[in-house]
Amino acid sequence: MKQFDLFVDESGVSNPLDKQTQIYVLCGCAVANDQRNALKTRADQIKFKYWGRTNILFHSRDMGLRLGDYEQFKKNKAQYTALLHDLFNFLNEFQYTIFVVVVDKQIARIKGWNGPKIIRETAHRLMYHFIVWLLGRGGDHGKITIESATSERDQYYLREFSYFLSPGATEFAIDYRKVQSMITSISFVTKNNSDIEEELADIFAFSARCKYLRQSGKETYKVGTYEDRVIRVLDRRLFQKPKFARETKMKLYEAIDPFCVVPKM
Repeated sequence: MKQFDLFVDESGVSNPLDKQTQIYVLCGCAVANDQRNALKTRADQIKFKYWGRTNILFHSRDMGLRLGDYEQFKKNKAQYTALLHDLFNFLNEFQYTIFVVVVDKQIARIKGWNGPKIIRETAHRLMYHFIVWLLGRGGDHGKITIESATSERDQYYLREFSYFLSPGATEFAIDYRKVQSMITSISFVTKNNSDIEEELADIFAFSARCKYLRQSGKETYKVGTYEDRVIRVLDRRLFQKPKFARETKMKLYEAIDPFCVVPKM
């Protein structure tokens, strides 16, 4: 039996009337608890190699645009290339599973969704897919860690979490107490908590945004660019249904949409 921590981060603004961002993304990175120390050690080695310190955040947008702590690479292309080489090796080195929920805000406006509706729907689907995944694994336990935003938003996450642990949850054909025994906690952290897994969730929230914009024809990214490379890693790390499994497990996994786009037209 293993314990998996789902680290959650968002990309974009949830208010559908805000047109500065076309989409909103909620991304969850599921990591086995026994891998966390190795993940942090390897990430710290990369950070110390290029900055001489470890209090650096792997923030995808800043990396791609070379802003903030990454501005030093604007005049040193060779060092930037070396950093990305180490970063992508790191992203491919460890085992973790990504779940994504994407909201196309233009469609959300048409459907009459508001900001709270977007937060509730994305949180609900992300937690649902994580719980189904754990059920399919046959009894592994899970915890949820979310980068705190506002007290109002955090309350919506708490409500969805409480719903799945309550007798009123109708999505699962099992006793709600089994879900309670599997999902043991939800916590809220800031970037100052220095969880490398939250940084992974940030990277893949950004790559999910790029993937959707490319798929929908709203953006193009040349092969080999940072955006193209993180999309390719995301495609490998999204939950993949096994080719062979028992019928009960396959039925569970069929309910998982690892790159879930809502609302539907």
